[in-house]
Amino acid sequence: MKKFFIIISIIILIILAVVTYKYNSYRTNELRTEKLNREYEVFTEGEILGTSLITIINKAVDSNEKNEINTDDNNMYIENDTTSIKIEVKFLEAENTFPMERIQKLGSEEFIKNYAVMNFKCTKKEYHKKTNNIKYMLFEQI
Repeated sequence: MKKFFIIISIIILIILAVVTYKYNSYRTNELRTEKLNREYEVFTEGEILGTSLITIINKAVDSNEKNEINTDDNNMYIENDTTSIKIEVKFLEAENTFPMERIQKLGSEEFIKNYAVMNFKCTKKEYHKKTNNIKYMLFEQI
């Protein structure tokens, strides 16, 4: 009878340990996602200057590099379904949008020289369905 009780106790403890581990992993992932999204969403609350826009573009490029997001033949990041981030900018003087890779290629200094004091607003943002991480942001010059 004692062996049976010990075996049942060990099984219950193992199940409890697995459930606790899974819950802690889930919660840690949720907190990480919230923190990551907060880092980007702070730029979506109202108007920002061009200096802040280049900051968020640099942050997205760094994130894509850190997460080893692949690029195509044109050095544009290829969207994945978990961690990629794309940012596009719509300028008043242009009809089409410009991807962050193109702005990055022209250089942060050049962007700051031309758009540092201009105002931009985030008009669209999307999230990855799998991870709920931010995946796309569109900023328009206002």
